[in-house]
Amino acid sequence: MTAQELKEKLKEEDIRKLLIEMGATFYYEDDDMWITDTICHHGTKPKLYYYKDSMSFHCYTECGQLDIIGVVMGYKDYEQEEFQKAINWICIKLNLDNCEYGFGKQEQISDWEFIRKYKKSSKKEAKEKPLVPYDKSVLNIFQKMYTDEWIKEGISIETMEKYNILYSTWQQKIIIPHFDVNNQLIGVRGRSLIDEDIELFGKYTPFKVGRRFYNHSLGMNLFGLNHNLKAIQKKRKIMLVEAEKSVFQTDTMFGEDNFTVALCGSNLTDYQKGMILMLGVREVIIALDKQYETIDSDECKKWAKHIKDKIVDKLSPFVTVSVLWDTNDLLEYKDSPTDRGKETLLQLMENKIYVGTNQ
Repeated sequence: MTAQELKEKLKEEDIRKLLIEMGATFYYEDDDMWITDTICHHGTKPKLYYYKDSMSFHCYTECGQLDIIGVVMGYKDYEQEEFQKAINWICIKLNLDNCEYGFGKQEQISDWEFIRKYKKSSKKEAKEKPLVPYDKSVLNIFQKMYTDEWIKEGISIETMEKYNILYSTWQQKIIIPHFDVNNQLIGVRGRSLIDEDIELFGKYTPFKVGRRFYNHSLGMNLFGLNHNLKAIQKKRKIMLVEAEKSVFQTDTMFGEDNFTVALCGSNLTDYQKGMILMLGVREVIIALDKQYETIDSDECKKWAKHIKDKIVDKLSPFVTVSVLWDTNDLLEYKDSPTDRGKETLLQLMENKIYVGTNQ
């Protein structure tokens, strides 16, 4: 049995059995999809989506597009060269024939040509498939309504109009269209305003219209680059924030001088790194959310290490890197550096920590 044949054998109930075996919690189910916690990288957020039509997964925090073999590899911490172990593990759990872990008839388990193809489309590579634009007319079903919640958080109506922010009355969600640098619609995200939905699925989720999800690989884009490209190239610097909302806040603060883009997460993908370097910037300012309560805590050290490993080390060989770090308790726990207004952000900017260039 080849790996491709294995995947073709699997039925919906087999996928469910494997997810349960890996300890997944099912947060949402309907005729089109399931949502579980991100077992693919030992995460706890309900951000791993399984799409039944394509029998594929998408992790909306770190891993991107996956098949069931990729999910197992992440769960078991297998390296790419241990691909066959994941196949064997699946076969054992489902009691499939001709699969034997360790020594045995390995040639019956794996088609090596398929494995080579799989390696070429590993987690990192899979994110680099070209994004296919959606028809912008889908946005016509939403309303031009703007919530007081965002206005109170420092986002002007002018900014929301500029970024095509809309509202879904039937789902009570703020609609956030994602455009690439060429102003093509590549995805639609919804920001829930219902506490129960936020608790179950998180604040931000890909939006569904009928049976279609308007999702995209977030690591394949820098949100806001289509509007802020000129300012970034003029100033030769770029500020990286986590969420779209921070881009809106800085747009309200600085208008055409805004050089902020959102990673839509806390990791810098290789694709995003390539985009940044092609912009010709000299400095990258990292302005992620404050994921620690006190500066001398283990939580703070862990967050600093995350930023170093996931962003700083990727960029410092090429550009000067600085980090906004709240050493004076200007922010609340989990605040973005943009959440407390322009004056606070400017204070953080004045005291940013230069990492420098790693020669």
